[in-house]
Amino acid sequence: MRRRAAFLAWLGNRLGKPPGYERVVRALMPPESCAALPEVCLLRDGSLFLTRLALPLGWHIGFFGSYEPELREIMRAVLPIGGTAIDVGANAGWHALLMARLVGSHGRVLAVEPNPSVREHLQRNVAINRLGQVEVVGAALAEAQGTVNFIAPDAEHPASGSGHVVADGAAPPDAVRVEAITLDGLATEQKLDRIDLVKIDAEGFEWPILQGAQTTIARFRPYLIFEFDQAYAVRGRDSGRLFAEFFQRHKYRLFAVGRNWAELIDHEQWPDNANIFASPMPADSAPAAAPSL
Repeated sequence: MRRRAAFLAWLGNRLGKPPGYERVVRALMPPESCAALPEVCLLRDGSLFLTRLALPLGWHIGFFGSYEPELREIMRAVLPIGGTAIDVGANAGWHALLMARLVGSHGRVLAVEPNPSVREHLQRNVAINRLGQVEVVGAALAEAQGTVNFIAPDAEHPASGSGHVVADGAAPPDAVRVEAITLDGLATEQKLDRIDLVKIDAEGFEWPILQGAQTTIARFRPYLIFEFDQAYAVRGRDSGRLFAEFFQRHKYRLFAVGRNWAELIDHEQWPDNANIFASPMPADSAPAAAPSL
């Protein structure tokens, strides 16, 4: 098994993920078959990354060399040396590590992760890379300060990346209570004087997070990357229409990120499931062209 895993990792790190290749690897080495393999330390994009190949994130990075490479290309394009980025739902730090490399030692990255066990893995990945510009924030972002119920799968569980906020009346017995802060409050508490990029992956709770970020968005005009999944919309009481109206009000253009380019979103035909790139419109700007990835 180890030889097969090593060969597929070697091959995938050279091929990437051409059409159909993931199905081949999934048939030969599905994530569940990697459960007996030990933790690995991967070197990707100039960073060390501790993970297990049985986890969806580790499986993709281990066997294909990356995870969400389209979003990482956007980060490379918009994050300057000395900049500031906020990674909301940082998980084990895959994107936060790249953000730290891009902004450099004089920049700042706030990596927000409410799941306690996953946050430990995040802290380990920050520590092994000696990234003093990264600060780990142990809280959930929300529309108001307080506490919230959070479904927090163990970091070693395949669903560890699917933790999310749940309403008081719907919380299962194993939900944990975590601190909730707003992005506006976080920016004030951290005395931020610039924010260049905010990435939000909150498993359907993106809308409440944006509600608590309006002052920050208006003041700093950061680029934003967030996930929208209609299947999770009930968690955050959101819809494509609400997002469209929100970003029109704040004067942003929205693009659905694909493998080869980001396509300008028609607000009348909002995608059911996509990573969204929100780009602030400069004053008196012409319509933005879709960025090529």
